[in-house]
Amino acid sequence: MAEPAAEHSVPPDVLAPLVAGLVAAGARAVWLAGSHARFEARRHSDVDLGVIAERAGMGPGYRLERAGDHLVSVSWTTGDATRASFANPAVLGAAVPGWRRAVALHDPDGIAAALRAEAIAWRWQDVSERADAWMAEQVTGYAEEVHKLVGALETGARFRVAVQRDVLATRLAPVLSVHRRILYDTENVLWDLVAEAEGEHWRAAQSAAFALDGEPLAVAASAALALYVHAADATAVLLDERQRAVVEHARTIATGGISAAEGRR
Repeated sequence: MAEPAAEHSVPPDVLAPLVAGLVAAGARAVWLAGSHARFEARRHSDVDLGVIAERAGMGPGYRLERAGDHLVSVSWTTGDATRASFANPAVLGAAVPGWRRAVALHDPDGIAAALRAEAIAWRWQDVSERADAWMAEQVTGYAEEVHKLVGALETGARFRVAVQRDVLATRLAPVLSVHRRILYDTENVLWDLVAEAEGEHWRAAQSAAFALDGEPLAVAASAALALYVHAADATAVLLDERQRAVVEHARTIATGGISAAEGRR
């Protein structure tokens, strides 16, 4: 049974000592992000705290700790690194909306407020060229996983098949989210959002790749290859000559792997 939605808040007696400790450690700004900032937290949701440090290298980077009944994640970064994330297609899908919903807990110099304003003003068109180049190179890079998956299917290496299937099924959706210019408050909904944007063909292949209806491994692997073919077709107009040679060959191999898998059903 699904856990009922709830608006869990973090008690002040939990937040206050956490923020005080971060400020004492050199934090220039501290903010609350994630489900607690969106008032969507559930019973087991962690508390996401972000820290703006004076310079790179201050703080532990990322760590988890317990505070009462709460699991707390703390991420240290800098203002410059945060701005860079708004232009990085690999992370901006979550970084931009995350900052739009951020709640400042300590911000005497207005650093967090300025970053939040930049996130609110952010537009896809400002990073369109970079986003397309990143997506093209990602699809090119995942050609290697297609080769590995088809090879594993041919030799009957089940563990390798499962691993490579998971790589394609898990990692192609974030690439397609950039293609569709999707922003997401939480990665938890990313695969649903991509399926909605890409349509029934993608949705069915993604569902089968994750074996949501108990599909056999070979069928799930075939579906993961279909996801790659879909991604290759979506990015075809963005590829340069080198990328096109790699992707078209991988697409041919994937199509052959799909046919072979279907023949073994």
